[in-house]
Amino acid sequence: MLAATQLLLPLDYLIIGAYLVGIVVMGLLFARGQKTSDDYFVASRRMHWFPLALSIWASLTSANSMLGAPGYAFAHDLQQVSQVVIAVIAAAIVVVWILPMLHSLKLTTAYTYLEKRYNPGIRCLGSVLFILIRGGWLATVIFAPSKALAAVIPIEALSSLDPTAEHLGIDGNTFFWIIVVGSGATFYTTIGGVKAVIWTDVVQFFVFVIGLAAIWFMLLTELPEGLATIWNRLGEVPKAVAGGDQQVKYGALVELDGSNSQDFQDRELTYQWKQIGPRSGPHVTLSDPGAARPTFTAPPRPADGQNYSLTFALRVTTTGQRTLQSGAAKVKVAVGESTAAPGDVTIPDRPHNMWFDFRLDFFAVGVNFWLLITATFVSRLNDAGTDQVALQRYFSAASLKDSRRSIWVNVICDIPLMPLLHFTGAGILVFYAIHHTADLPADADKAMPFFVAHKLNELVPGLSGLFIAALFAATMSSVDSGINSLSATAVTDWYRRLWRPDRSESHYLTVARLLTTFVGAAGHRRGAVSWHHR
Repeated sequence: MLAATQLLLPLDYLIIGAYLVGIVVMGLLFARGQKTSDDYFVASRRMHWFPLALSIWASLTSANSMLGAPGYAFAHDLQQVSQVVIAVIAAAIVVVWILPMLHSLKLTTAYTYLEKRYNPGIRCLGSVLFILIRGGWLATVIFAPSKALAAVIPIEALSSLDPTAEHLGIDGNTFFWIIVVGSGATFYTTIGGVKAVIWTDVVQFFVFVIGLAAIWFMLLTELPEGLATIWNRLGEVPKAVAGGDQQVKYGALVELDGSNSQDFQDRELTYQWKQIGPRSGPHVTLSDPGAARPTFTAPPRPADGQNYSLTFALRVTTTGQRTLQSGAAKVKVAVGESTAAPGDVTIPDRPHNMWFDFRLDFFAVGVNFWLLITATFVSRLNDAGTDQVALQRYFSAASLKDSRRSIWVNVICDIPLMPLLHFTGAGILVFYAIHHTADLPADADKAMPFFVAHKLNELVPGLSGLFIAALFAATMSSVDSGINSLSATAVTDWYRRLWRPDRSESHYLTVARLLTTFVGAAGHRRGAVSWHHR
């Protein structure tokens, strides 16, 4: 048996395994009765609005959102909570103007409309742009959660995969989770088509909601005054600032700078520096890890002559009777033959709870009100009204009424769940600000998975495994939708229309499954290589 971290119990691994097997079995069940490409790509246009709504939400809310939203709140602030209002406006535009125009055409892909409205060239352009954009997106939604899973579920036996994964710029654990997530989603999507995607998304939605509810139950139970503690302490949590990235020569004396770290009540801070990064890389000794500006000597040039980078994390803690610890700030020191001035330093100008403090200056540095509103509106309108992933769900509905209902139910799910994801990051920040933990990952998007693995089994054994399954759910619900939509676009807009227009439905169904397998394999391979140089 693989030796794993003690944070998870054998029951957790049993739950994770059972979830993966169950999802694959569901895909096999929905493979029955498929005879045409319409069966495969739009579920014979007979789907009920309720599973469609949950599938849309699960598909568009990837593990990047599941980790990124709480990660952003953990590291920055809660300003992005306001995005949910824009989602309602975008949905209204889709329901009133876009959907009635498209639904009556009985489309499989949105790009067929572009040919009807303009010309075949515009259709091909729209189709290929979607394939390129969603292909790149597919890699990120596999890679990011796999890296987070590897951080909180390190399986020591998988270090044997390190040599294979090293040339991809990742470790054996991350490589393993990329293969598991990508292969599982590809298999059941290839077999079951969009119907399997939709119904597995429904299961994944409820697993996600149960996992999120468990986190909040634990937070409210563990914090002294529950929600009041989060509300009252959030603006008091200090912020660490580790200075700008540096480029130095071999053997140089290097000074780190955490003096710009802030406490929002003007109390003194203590400092905790720590080197982080690959176990195989060079390690240095800091002159004083508890100082604001420790120094170290960069190692000499290695025998292989390769440049290398050293990464350090800084946490600061307030002094006094009620100590609060910050999240980590990271700084990278590149060591080589040349030197350069340190990079710019972003100094926080407000505490975490200033989420109504919208900056109305259009040219303000960082996130401002107009940038947030504009970007959110365009993104939401694209997701709900022009993205093949969502439109394919609408085209699968039994009627226009069902399509409209699915959009509104999706928005109703968005209204509580997306703000709750951001507040989860804030709650975990306060929890670890009070309960200092040396092993807390330095990356903000790993804080929530760490909390899950660290705390949920204290509540109910196996609950950590359930939430890790929810993380799988969020990843797979995006991966399955992405590869199914990419396959639908390739078959409908290119293969069936331009290359083999007069073949049988069974032929197109076979090609659809082959292309789904290819897209899935390419997606999780790209997920492994896309971050090689980062």
